[in-house]
Amino acid sequence: ARLYGRLGAVHSYAGLYGEALRNWRASVAGYRKVGDLASQARSLSEAARVQEYAGRPEESLHTCRQAVEWARRAGDDRLQAALQLRLADTLDRLGDPAAARVHRSTADMLLSEEGSTYEIRSASAQD
Repeated sequence: ARLYGRLGAVHSYAGLYGEALRNWRASVAGYRKVGDLASQARSLSEAARVQEYAGRPEESLHTCRQAVEWARRAGDDRLQAALQLRLADTLDRLGDPAAARVHRSTADMLLSEEGSTYEIRSASAQD
């Protein structure tokens, strides 16, 4: 799965979006097979980026929403926040600034909750 991801990145940089997308999808499938939800979400996110580069923003939006869901299932708040921001950027490009603001607020909330968790953990570690 990691190799497919690296190949996807190389093809993305070369502008070979069809090949890049095939590799990122193979990466997603590999991570799905081993049950790595967070890596699956990251690979979906990269597939969404390629779709956006290829001029397919609606597909990118759909794929990014899937990535957010997998990050949520993985319990990775930082990844979920990053994907919420990517989703917001895509919505801005599609001309929906109100929806973009909602996703940015969600990302801020996720990051602030994570910060609180770390503060609680560090405070309890000192006791």
